[in-house]
Amino acid sequence: MKLTKFKIDKYKCIDHSGWIEVNDLTVIVGKNEAGKTTLLKGLHKLNPFKSEPYNIAREWPRGKRSERNENSIVCTAVFELVDTEITELKELTSLELHSKTITATRNYDDDFVIDSSELFKDELSEEIEESVTEYLKETFPTFIYMDDYRVFNGSAQLDQIQQRKQLSTLTDEDKTLLTILELSGLNLDEEVKKGSSADREQRQYDLDDASATLTRTIEKRWNQKKYEVQYRADGQHFYTFVKDEKDPALIKLEERSKGFQWFFSFDLMFMYESKGLFENCIILLDEPGLHLHPDGQRDLLRRLENYAQDNILIYSTHLPFMLDLQKPEGIRVITDSKEGAFVTEELTDSQPESKFVLQAALGMSGATSYLLSTKNLVVEGVDDFWFLTALSGLFERSNEECLNDEIFITSAGGASEAVYISTFMIGQKLQAYTLLDSDSAGFEAKEKLIKKWLTKYNDTKSSVETLSEVLGLKEKEYAIEDIFTEEYYLDKVYQAYKAQLSVANVKKIKLTGSDMLVKKVERAMLELGITFNKGSVAKLIRKDINQMKTSAELAPTTKTVAQKIVSQINLKLS
Repeated sequence: MKLTKFKIDKYKCIDHSGWIEVNDLTVIVGKNEAGKTTLLKGLHKLNPFKSEPYNIAREWPRGKRSERNENSIVCTAVFELVDTEITELKELTSLELHSKTITATRNYDDDFVIDSSELFKDELSEEIEESVTEYLKETFPTFIYMDDYRVFNGSAQLDQIQQRKQLSTLTDEDKTLLTILELSGLNLDEEVKKGSSADREQRQYDLDDASATLTRTIEKRWNQKKYEVQYRADGQHFYTFVKDEKDPALIKLEERSKGFQWFFSFDLMFMYESKGLFENCIILLDEPGLHLHPDGQRDLLRRLENYAQDNILIYSTHLPFMLDLQKPEGIRVITDSKEGAFVTEELTDSQPESKFVLQAALGMSGATSYLLSTKNLVVEGVDDFWFLTALSGLFERSNEECLNDEIFITSAGGASEAVYISTFMIGQKLQAYTLLDSDSAGFEAKEKLIKKWLTKYNDTKSSVETLSEVLGLKEKEYAIEDIFTEEYYLDKVYQAYKAQLSVANVKKIKLTGSDMLVKKVERAMLELGITFNKGSVAKLIRKDINQMKTSAELAPTTKTVAQKIVSQINLKLS
């Protein structure tokens, strides 16, 4: 069963969140105190891993006491059945399914209702309906919410932890150790007894077995990171040694980097919260990575993407490095208003301070410039930027039409990021012309930009086109490199890869196919065992163009096509 969207109503600072579309990995972005935690907790209580009902006395929105109603639904969520569930329901009812969508709700009175009325065309008998409801409740996913990311240093005095446990004064590190012991199949009281035992050999045997148990458990869960755990003990003193595939040295956990300690503890706490059983769970993480440095946050983001391969994962953040602008379809912005917090995909619906994280992410992206003008050209990559600026400069030296001085070019990290940057500009009421490659990614990005922004907001200043459209080539695949002749482009390839081609004893590269020039070169080089980087060739072409005195030095077809592109950019941003 897969969560597709949800909404929260009458819960703390949220009056009506609006429908929130959910992807495999969804991020809720917003400033502090915007309502990110409230949103996640409201969803979590729909069907929590551990029982946690809504509390109307504490969680009903303030200032609206007279409207309190125990029957008020807090969370409404829509789920889509997976193939196995559809098959099992068919077998259970002997009926064909009309739909594969169900809606679940929970109110302040803790009534949990699954509406399956859309599944079947005909009205069900009471017996079958009960069977369907029972089946859906059994297979309904549970929600795991995490906001406590404790770090375990690795060494501990077991008898002292036992004393603090008896006195109910456990520290966060104590609690994390108990978690690790439980996941390893160890018991604190038994380990304290063993600490006073003379049989050290048997004790170490048990610790080795526990180490292997946890290591195997981790291997099953975390495909992206391989840990090996080893335990040692000296009396009441307990030690944890950990190594990973990147660093094979077996050293104490507390002697490793803070980032490593955080990740190790996070992985185990994550596993513990679901008792190691991630199947059919929806993971909700509140502000993960707060204490990691930017590189660590990027590593965490990659890890979350791995977690989301098997489970829907939703996390909140106000950290720019915790956003993946290559996948903007998973970003949701939460903002507050006089009517309460709400969530939107639309930047124009959110307040400036709520957009700050997105602004910062755009500014910190290695492929993106955050300097904005009133007239903006957005292109897919830095190669487009290099070629267009170099050609425009050449045309200017030749006293021919060049790019208008007011136009600012922003290079993105691909078609999807180009769309997101464009929407950001439109949200700031800036004029943006987005120029995309004519390939599947470019066509998809264009359609998304038109449907979600240009049409919806009737923005006549901004526009989007693919290169093939600009040049009247219909739907032909086309990228910026295709403005150059194959002979000229291959000459630069030979220069950039002279050494590798010499080793391969290749004097001439044979191109095949009718797709983009870059793809044809990449395919030919791959057959030679050479990894092709178009950026290396682009640098040589840019240098060559910058050294030309007049545009007459360009191939005639290159000059004609380039002039047409420059003219269209000026026209669109006039």
